[in-house]
Amino acid sequence: MKQPIFDTLVERASDHHGYVTTLQAREAGIDPTQLRLLAGRGRLEHVARGVYRVPVLPRSEIDDLAFAVAWARGRAVLSHESALVLHGLSDVNPSVVHLTAPPDNYPRAQGSGPVRVHRRDLPTADVTMVDGLPVTTVARTIEDCHELGTDPAQLRWAIRQARQSGQLMASQAANLEKLIDHREEPI
Repeated sequence: MKQPIFDTLVERASDHHGYVTTLQAREAGIDPTQLRLLAGRGRLEHVARGVYRVPVLPRSEIDDLAFAVAWARGRAVLSHESALVLHGLSDVNPSVVHLTAPPDNYPRAQGSGPVRVHRRDLPTADVTMVDGLPVTTVARTIEDCHELGTDPAQLRWAIRQARQSGQLMASQAANLEKLIDHREEPI
């Protein structure tokens, strides 16, 4: 017996913090027209072009991060200060969601919330998953935040936290601390 369309969408969305894209619907054998029909009936929320939210699934504190990943069609990863937050290594409160996408990826028209897209090809070794979301590794995140100009005190604290939790090896932590110290030297 075939599973009802809405149940399939709920199942897909539950793995993506409540969001489902037209691409994910197609992969599940669902015509994207069905998403528009379900949104018209109030069963789905249309949140951006090609991105829907299943309202029966609860929102979480990382809802804006999950939306940004869905909005970028899964071709971008959370990075910079947004990645620091997702890794639980800082109390920074970024005003935008930072994503890193390949130079040839141009996400569609923005939906809700500010998103800043950084363009860079990331090696797979610089990407990991946290809470089901693609994110830059701790070391890459700290390097990116350093380049962005994040407060060095926040970065030192993040390095200590990551070292204590085993997210960074001692050699990685030492290299990152040198990077931060080098920037702070007077010219």
